[in-house]
Amino acid sequence: MEGRATPEQARQSPFIYLPFPVSARTRRLHVSYGYSDPVTAAFGMGPGNTVDIGIFDSRGHAFLDAPGFRGWSGASKREFFIAPQEATPGYIRGPLFPGQWNIMLGLARVQPEGVHYDVSVKLVLADDEPPLEEPDGLPGQSLRSPSKPKGKSRWVKGDLHCHTLHSDGLNCVEELVRNAIERGLDFLAVTDHNTNTHHEEMERLAHLPITLIPGEEVTTYWGHANMWGLREWVDFRCADEESMKAVQRYVLQKNGLISVNHPKSIGPPWLFEGLEGYPCMEVWQAPWRFYNWESLERWDSLLRSGQRVIAVGGSDVHSIPPAPPRHPHGLGNPTTWVYAEGGPSEESILDGIRQGHVFVCDDPGGAHLILTADENGDGKFEKMMGDAVEAPEGQRVSFRVQVQGGAGRRLWLVCDGLPLDIIPLHDVDSTLSFSLELSGRSYVRAELRGLRGRPERGEVIWAMTNPIWLRARE
Repeated sequence: MEGRATPEQARQSPFIYLPFPVSARTRRLHVSYGYSDPVTAAFGMGPGNTVDIGIFDSRGHAFLDAPGFRGWSGASKREFFIAPQEATPGYIRGPLFPGQWNIMLGLARVQPEGVHYDVSVKLVLADDEPPLEEPDGLPGQSLRSPSKPKGKSRWVKGDLHCHTLHSDGLNCVEELVRNAIERGLDFLAVTDHNTNTHHEEMERLAHLPITLIPGEEVTTYWGHANMWGLREWVDFRCADEESMKAVQRYVLQKNGLISVNHPKSIGPPWLFEGLEGYPCMEVWQAPWRFYNWESLERWDSLLRSGQRVIAVGGSDVHSIPPAPPRHPHGLGNPTTWVYAEGGPSEESILDGIRQGHVFVCDDPGGAHLILTADENGDGKFEKMMGDAVEAPEGQRVSFRVQVQGGAGRRLWLVCDGLPLDIIPLHDVDSTLSFSLELSGRSYVRAELRGLRGRPERGEVIWAMTNPIWLRARE
């Protein structure tokens, strides 16, 4: 199958479906493809075309309800196969249902002169019709329930964003998981692009001493969003605000979490019009100097408008040793800390994120920054980041910031987007207190800033908290 697509076609509809028949005698399916003038520069930054690929079986490919989804690899693989008991990572092994299947091409980037594509499908046939038997453990269709809390409530640290061979990463799931354990992480979310086949490997590794959270990076041509906590594939074929909102509602109605990813110029950026209704935002992706100040400004503007959006971090790692390096950082850069009620589990970690009981720092061994409030004046500081504090007008409320790793840095107290105070720190560990009258104020949060590398480049953020929300009552 071959054809040509123009930039105008890509703007009108970025997906092309190429139907082909599969007989009941098919026991293996192999697909290869190519296209003209592909991008060759690192990270797709140079000129050229990018055409992605995926496949649906005969059970259907309707948006948001596509039981026939059998895999996606973007532009990271030029060929793949599917068989009843095995498949290329990113593709779902299982019965080769007879009927009309569809190759799906995604026109991610088309040069002004257009792009020519060609796709070859090879079917290996059995001598007679084999029975359509379900293989054991279809990827992404796990029956295992999310892990439950079973210990003492505490702060736990992890990484919410990374990729493996199941999309465009260079490592298998086990390599990332074992590296996360070596780095001292308590949890790891694996979020391969537009597929859920990595979930099966995560199930196999569930016995290891780390909480593994199933995820998917819903990767569209107008923005990326991480989804956590669902044990199924989530559709990514969004070309407008309405379809992206449909995906958001789908995830939240199933009690999953969804986060706007890296909303900054080199993210890739978030180009959908609205940000309403997303409970989380990846405010810190990769080392701070990767333009994360843009995400911070966008997040703070949402807070000022009254939206309660939780800031999280994620490394977005695509390779670790022994694979060739693709980025100058590893897992846990940055690290997201979550207060897990009852100890670390998938349920307690996701619930802690929902509540905003989160701070982010640069590294698993990096600074700690915890903001609490004493709402009723009993000296217990029972409210933390993500909580709301309410007090009568005119009454001051006490706040406390606990800092670890602050020597030589500055503590910023930010209220409604503006610095409330900037405090130089001289000790490695310190506890600072301040009080506020809540009238006319919406939130307060904290940042730990300081120099890193060349002084002329200015300060970076070493740690940041989510806000405590403020309300004065009459």
